[in-house]
Amino acid sequence: MDNINNEEQVSKDSKTFLEDIVKSEKEEKDKSADKSSGKKKDKKSGKDKKEKKFNGKKLKHGTMATVFTCVFLALLVLVNVVTTMLFDRYPITIDLTSEKIYSVSDESEEYVKNVDVDVMVTIFADEETYTNYSSYNKQAVELLKNYCKLNHHIDYRFMDIDSNPEVVKSYSNSIQQFDIIFETNTEVDGETIQRTRKLGMIDLLSFNEEFVSSLSQSGYSIDLLAEQAGSDLTFLAYYGNYVESSNAEQAFTSALMTVTDPNPIYVTILTGRNEIADLTYFQTLLVANGYNVNSVDITSEDIPENTDIIVLPAPKNDYLEAEIAKISDFLNNDGNLGRQMIYIASYSQDSTPNLDEFLEEYGLSVGEGVICETYQANYYNYPYITTTTNLSDSFDQDIETSNPVVVSEFTRPVNVLFEEQDMVSTNEYILSTDDAYTAALDVSSQIPQVGERLEKGQQCYFAVGSKAKFVNGEDTDTLYSNVLCFGSEYLLNNNILSAEQYNNREYILSVLNGITHKTDGVTITPKTITGSAFDINEQQKRILMWTFSAIIPGVVLITGIVVWIRRKNK
Repeated sequence: MDNINNEEQVSKDSKTFLEDIVKSEKEEKDKSADKSSGKKKDKKSGKDKKEKKFNGKKLKHGTMATVFTCVFLALLVLVNVVTTMLFDRYPITIDLTSEKIYSVSDESEEYVKNVDVDVMVTIFADEETYTNYSSYNKQAVELLKNYCKLNHHIDYRFMDIDSNPEVVKSYSNSIQQFDIIFETNTEVDGETIQRTRKLGMIDLLSFNEEFVSSLSQSGYSIDLLAEQAGSDLTFLAYYGNYVESSNAEQAFTSALMTVTDPNPIYVTILTGRNEIADLTYFQTLLVANGYNVNSVDITSEDIPENTDIIVLPAPKNDYLEAEIAKISDFLNNDGNLGRQMIYIASYSQDSTPNLDEFLEEYGLSVGEGVICETYQANYYNYPYITTTTNLSDSFDQDIETSNPVVVSEFTRPVNVLFEEQDMVSTNEYILSTDDAYTAALDVSSQIPQVGERLEKGQQCYFAVGSKAKFVNGEDTDTLYSNVLCFGSEYLLNNNILSAEQYNNREYILSVLNGITHKTDGVTITPKTITGSAFDINEQQKRILMWTFSAIIPGVVLITGIVVWIRRKNK
């Protein structure tokens, strides 16, 4: 019995022991499993943290790249807008033509920038038709655009004649295809005054000098021939091959001066007495500098009331007393004076006693013979083709040449009868050397020869007689009427005035501007248009080729590679 109980006790203890061992092993296994699970969990948590950190950095760089891209695109748009505005507002252009045909000269630019009234320029044609007509038309449009860029007061528009008949009619019935109108509307003393200046196609062009001379010898002019042709375009269809250069800048600046000058000067050329002088270029010079020029027949017409200057271009025949009275009344101006007269004498004139008597009222007379120089340094080929630098410094405000030279030929001496007398004074403006003399000409041979010497000593080519009037009896404010007397038509000859080596043009224009108190003149050299619209040389072509085919693409490529490498290494 006891044995049985002992066995049962032993069995029970063994079972308990085995259960404890199994439980212990299970607990250790569970602990090991927990440790292993904890390590895996820690690894996974670390990995998650690292991935989170990487993803945050990637997101940050992506966001910055997006921001930088947006900022860069915004800057590109801003630069494009600003650049476009600058190009529209200012003439930031490059003229690659050899003659700079699209550029505005410094003189014109200075004047254009100072215009302070609104100017509308109307071209009567659609833009495509006008610019495609010829290279001269294209050049004119580009110049006009540059004028508008230089000054916001100046604007332009194209207007088709057929589509706008009422607008065309409001200007003038004489408006034709391709005409250009410069227009201002200014208020003076509460009244709106419209001032216009019309330019035709031929006003924008300069013609071959031989062609112009042959027309003149036949009694024609470019304007007269164009009028007979019916229109400028018809005239150019026949005579366009005689066009030599562009006159657009000169014409545009002149038109601007005409419509913006607060005190316009009107010049009337008197005809009807078989005038000798051909003043074609002189008229062009006056118009180019803002003077308004017209002509009347003194034998049948009156001098227009708005005239400021009359010109007598070497009349071969003497004026009648009634015609002299017209001139005298004009200069007296109802006692207000303030008028000017240009008288041009000529060796080819007949006797002119009435004109001579009138000149004496202003202290002037024109002598016999022609002025000659003794020494060859003072003349060309013949003693009567003379040069001089002895010029008065009165009214030299527009002269830029340091030592101007004036040339003339067949010049009659202009004598001053007194310096001052009865409110009339005289001044000599162009003088010869002290070694000069006057002489008769022997015209029996083909080339005139110097004949008998008449008078030795210094001679005068050009003098001014002035009649004065004190305002309110005070000599501090004086009114003048002046007679400008030239001894020869050659002082204003077309070839001499247009020649760059002489300074007749510069000097005479300066004196005239000074006496009339006119705005400083602007003289522009006509521009010859040759070749295509982009007339560039081989070197410029190579520079442009390498710039656009290699340099710019290379810079873009290198910039892209650098940006890609830097972003990859971040």
